[in-house]
Amino acid sequence: MAQQVKKISQAKRKDPLTDLASLTSIGKTASRLARAKALENGVSFTFAQQGVIKRRYPDGRVEIVRTMEHFADFPTLEQDLCRD
Repeated sequence: MAQQVKKISQAKRKDPLTDLASLTSIGKTASRLARAKALENGVSFTFAQQGVIKRRYPDGRVEIVRTMEHFADFPTLEQDLCRD
Protein backbone atom coordinates (compact mmCIF):
# COMPACT_ATOMS: atom_id res chain seq x y z
CA MET A 1 0.00 0.00 0.00
CA ALA A 2 1.42 3.36 -1.05
CA GLN A 3 1.78 6.11 1.53
CA GLN A 4 0.17 9.43 0.88
CA VAL A 5 2.46 12.43 0.72
CA LYS A 6 1.30 15.27 2.90
CA LYS A 7 0.89 18.49 0.91
CA ILE A 8 2.13 21.69 2.47
CA SER A 9 1.23 25.21 1.46
CA GLN A 10 3.83 27.16 -0.40
CA ALA A 11 4.07 30.80 0.61
CA LYS A 12 5.14 33.27 -2.03
CA ARG A 13 8.48 34.75 -1.05
CA LYS A 14 10.28 37.88 -2.15
CA ASP A 15 13.06 37.31 -4.61
CA PRO A 16 16.21 38.36 -2.69
CA LEU A 17 17.70 39.86 -5.83
CA THR A 18 14.84 42.32 -6.24
CA ASP A 19 14.59 43.26 -2.56
CA LEU A 20 17.16 46.03 -1.99
CA ALA A 21 17.65 45.28 1.74
CA SER A 22 18.38 41.60 1.01
CA LEU A 23 20.65 42.47 -1.90
CA THR A 24 22.60 44.93 0.26
CA SER A 25 23.02 42.30 2.97
CA ILE A 26 24.16 39.67 0.46
CA GLY A 27 26.64 42.14 -1.06
CA LYS A 28 28.11 43.16 2.30
CA THR A 29 28.53 39.54 3.38
CA ALA A 30 30.12 38.51 0.08
CA SER A 31 32.47 41.50 0.14
CA ARG A 32 33.53 40.85 3.73
CA LEU A 33 34.23 37.17 2.99
CA ALA A 34 36.15 37.99 -0.20
CA ARG A 35 38.38 40.48 1.65
CA ALA A 36 39.09 37.98 4.42
CA LYS A 37 39.88 35.22 1.92
CA ALA A 38 42.21 37.52 -0.04
CA LEU A 39 44.15 38.39 3.11
CA GLU A 40 44.32 34.71 4.14
CA ASN A 41 45.84 33.87 0.76
CA GLY A 42 48.34 36.71 0.86
CA VAL A 43 46.64 38.83 -1.80
CA SER A 44 46.00 42.57 -1.61
CA PHE A 45 42.62 44.07 -2.48
CA THR A 46 41.46 47.50 -3.61
CA PHE A 47 38.45 49.34 -2.19
CA ALA A 48 36.85 52.77 -2.09
CA GLN A 49 36.23 54.57 1.18
CA GLN A 50 34.83 58.09 1.51
CA GLY A 51 35.95 59.17 -1.95
CA VAL A 52 39.44 57.66 -1.76
CA ILE A 53 40.55 54.50 -3.58
CA LYS A 54 42.83 52.45 -1.32
CA ARG A 55 44.71 49.15 -1.50
CA ARG A 56 45.12 46.95 1.58
CA TYR A 57 47.99 44.49 1.78
CA PRO A 58 48.08 41.23 3.77
CA ASP A 59 50.58 42.74 6.22
CA GLY A 60 47.94 45.35 7.21
CA ARG A 61 49.49 48.24 5.29
CA VAL A 62 46.99 50.53 3.50
CA GLU A 63 48.09 52.56 0.48
CA ILE A 64 46.13 55.44 -1.07
CA VAL A 65 45.87 54.79 -4.81
CA ARG A 66 44.05 57.99 -5.73
CA THR A 67 41.25 60.35 -4.76
CA MET A 68 38.01 60.00 -6.70
CA GLU A 69 36.95 63.06 -8.63
CA HIS A 70 33.27 63.97 -8.53
CA PHE A 71 32.68 61.80 -5.47
CA ALA A 72 29.38 63.60 -4.77
CA ASP A 73 28.10 62.39 -8.16
CA PHE A 74 28.88 58.74 -7.39
CA PRO A 75 25.57 56.78 -7.44
CA THR A 76 24.29 54.94 -4.39
CA LEU A 77 23.68 51.19 -4.64
CA GLU A 78 19.95 51.82 -4.99
CA GLN A 79 20.46 54.35 -7.78
CA ASP A 80 22.86 52.05 -9.59
CA LEU A 81 20.54 49.02 -9.41
CA CYS A 82 17.29 50.83 -10.18
CA ARG A 83 18.31 52.51 -13.42
CA ASP A 84 15.68 52.58 -16.15
